[in-house]
Amino acid sequence: MAINFPSTAGQATDGSYTYNVAGIVYSWNGSSWDAAGSGASATDRTLFSVATASPATAALSYNNTNGIFTYTPPDLSGYLTAEADTLADVTGRGATTNDDITLGDASNQPEINLSVGVSSGSVNYLKVFGGSNEVYFRNVDGSGGGGSINIQSRTGVGLWQGTGNLGLYIDSDCAANLYYQTALKLKTTTTGVTITGALTAGGLTYPTTNGTSGDVLTSDGAGNVTWTTPSGLQTRKTISASGSVVNNGVLNTTFTTPKTYALLKIETSHAAWVTLYSSSTARNNDAARAETTDPTPGSGVLAEVITSGAVTQLITPGTICFNESASNTTYAKIVNKSGSTTNISVTLTFVQLEV
Repeated sequence: MAINFPSTAGQATDGSYTYNVAGIVYSWNGSSWDAAGSGASATDRTLFSVATASPATAALSYNNTNGIFTYTPPDLSGYLTAEADTLADVTGRGATTNDDITLGDASNQPEINLSVGVSSGSVNYLKVFGGSNEVYFRNVDGSGGGGSINIQSRTGVGLWQGTGNLGLYIDSDCAANLYYQTALKLKTTTTGVTITGALTAGGLTYPTTNGTSGDVLTSDGAGNVTWTTPSGLQTRKTISASGSVVNNGVLNTTFTTPKTYALLKIETSHAAWVTLYSSSTARNNDAARAETTDPTPGSGVLAEVITSGAVTQLITPGTICFNESASNTTYAKIVNKSGSTTNISVTLTFVQLEV
């Protein structure tokens, strides 16, 4: 630092004339000022201080009268207002952040617009915005109208509610899977749709189990649909039974039939003696009757035929057959008359009369 020493004109040159600056004593030797004492240094540090000026041209100055250093910082206001960095400039430098980024529109509502060019020269953009605790995704075309939003993935796309409830999943086969929480309820397949659980459509709840053969779906008028045995006029049906029987051997079997029906035909695959009964007791009681003996009236024999081969025997007029205990079973005895062991099949043709 520069020191402004006093005038030495007429002063002693033997070192008795001194000058004190910042705690250092200087003496005049007639030609120069010497610091008094070996290794003399400034000991009074309170004489120095620092001040800061308003931003202007950057500078550092010292007042040798009062010992004050003054720092003038640079004025960056012009640079701040003229900042030209783009988002591409920032990301190009590899900048990252762990903080939230909030973007807003003119009304200060959070909104992000991502523009995507298309071949026609117009621009589509994806708008992401929120309101009333909801988030919206909207595809807007160049004319301001809406379009579709497409989400693509190599393995699958899932929509979740919360942390563990899967709602929709599109798998790698493009099958749509709808869930209730974690339970699969509907799945599209190459042939249609598979539903797990009860189906409610048009206010009607359909059964989840299958009915028996010939049942129909019936509504109770309160929205419930169940399987029921049809009533009213019916179409003719067939039912078969078969088994391997030795020649002149007996096969006791049953047919699943309506409780009451009109028998129209009995068909045999081989020569056979076929007898139908209203109960298993009636069949047991008739076991010893000879082929040439007519059954006793009221014995429970419903109908019988004797065929010479593969024959369809008409029952004329049609015979009303029934089960004594009102179950869906007709008991039968089949005697093999083919001359050898064979698998004999018997088919009944009938019309249902009782539900």
